[in-house]
Amino acid sequence: MDVKYINPFINALDHTMATMLGVAPERMTISVKSHNIALGDISAIIGFAGENVQGSIALSFPEKMALLLYRRIIGEVVTRINKDIEDIVGELANIVAGGAKTELENSRLFIHNAIPSVIVGKNHTIAHKGTTPFVLIPFQWETHYFTMEVSMKIESTGLLFKRALAARAT
Repeated sequence: MDVKYINPFINALDHTMATMLGVAPERMTISVKSHNIALGDISAIIGFAGENVQGSIALSFPEKMALLLYRRIIGEVVTRINKDIEDIVGELANIVAGGAKTELENSRLFIHNAIPSVIVGKNHTIAHKGTTPFVLIPFQWETHYFTMEVSMKIESTGLLFKRALAARAT
């Protein structure tokens, strides 16, 4: 996957964290993730698709960080993950995906984002659609770590044309 397609997601996350929380998390070393186990206790995943692209983005947070995010955004202290925490994590992922969508459109890559799904629990799994590898982008904010995963498959126009012709033939 070309970095020019990952950068819009990183930029959107940086902008979202700066705008909503007034923080700039430090991006750690990017790698290709080889398993589906989430690296947090709560994750939001959003699928997206366009004429020649499909993929997904996931944000995963440890419970302590999710509680801190909620306290910083809403101003209330919560002691365990609940529906309100799930909503905040889902909305953060939605905002990041929307920001990336806007930047990708500037590069003439048009996508439509799905509604976020939120998964809670220790060692839960995140299933990105398709067989495309997904990139793991870890971040550190203060003493907390969280991750963003991005999976994206871009097909050439010629391949799409061939598929459309094959579909008509059947």
